[in-house]
Amino acid sequence: MRIIGGLYKGRRLGTVRGTIRPTSDRLRESLFDVLGTSVHGSSWLDLFAGSGAVGLEALSRGARQVVFNDRDPEAIALLKKNLALCGIEIGYQVRNEDAFVALRRLAGKSAFDFIFLDPPYGYHRYRKLLERVTEGDLCGPETTVILEIFKKQNLAILPSGLEIRRTLEGGDNLHLLLATRTDTDRHGRTRTETDKHG
Repeated sequence: MRIIGGLYKGRRLGTVRGTIRPTSDRLRESLFDVLGTSVHGSSWLDLFAGSGAVGLEALSRGARQVVFNDRDPEAIALLKKNLALCGIEIGYQVRNEDAFVALRRLAGKSAFDFIFLDPPYGYHRYRKLLERVTEGDLCGPETTVILEIFKKQNLAILPSGLEIRRTLEGGDNLHLLLATRTDTDRHGRTRTETDKHG
């Protein structure tokens, strides 16, 4: 693995072992190409950080703050190693907690600009997770929630409060770029319906 762009472009990251499943370089590159300049000065929550590759890419491209969280001590050790390999000393926080515990303890803070969710394979709590993310004040009207899933995953996992703005594909995985639904327009249609009908 390596950093794709920005200040730390080309830095090699630590070897991944065991159950840690990092976002592929290809999918990560597609994501940050789409996000473009919106990353600069932004705040991120990387809730299932693993190796930290996505949050590190955000910091490399000018993110102001990244909160990394993972409940696996091995992942936290690898994340800290990768922060050191990149020479990153400021602009981040590392938490070693269950995802739902982290969300509860982060409540009351200002909303993040981006919330990146890459749960492990076999995860069965997508809907509850997304509901918890959006029901608190961590997700504001301008927040983009990025969900990485297996491309054959049933999208019934998405709660009604979120809509898909864009889908990116890389290998066997997808990135869904999600946002909270906007108010209905003067015809009583949601933004998604309006987009479909022109």
